[in-house]
Amino acid sequence: MQRLKESIYELLRPSNLGTWEEVREALNARLQGWRGYFSYGSVAKASRAVDAYVYDRVRHFLRRREQASGSRGTRRFASHVVYGSLGVLRLYRTSGGVACA
Repeated sequence: MQRLKESIYELLRPSNLGTWEEVREALNARLQGWRGYFSYGSVAKASRAVDAYVYDRVRHFLRRREQASGSRGTRRFASHVVYGSLGVLRLYRTSGGVACA
């Protein structure tokens, strides 16, 4: 899990000047690869931890990119926005297939 976090951290660095769509696709590819590799067994706790880390890093990345001052970006880039309209892949899902909030 530490290598995945490092990979996400490197991808969401301020020096990454790619468009949000390019960054999102690279991020989702890494998350899908991790999910596929670790899909066997109980990974709910790890998936929730990765989702929390991804949300924090994406929010921080977008806040810096959008120059949102005086805020941590929690209102503008709430989790339902990051995992909804911005299209970031969420790893942890409930048994009904609906993403947790």
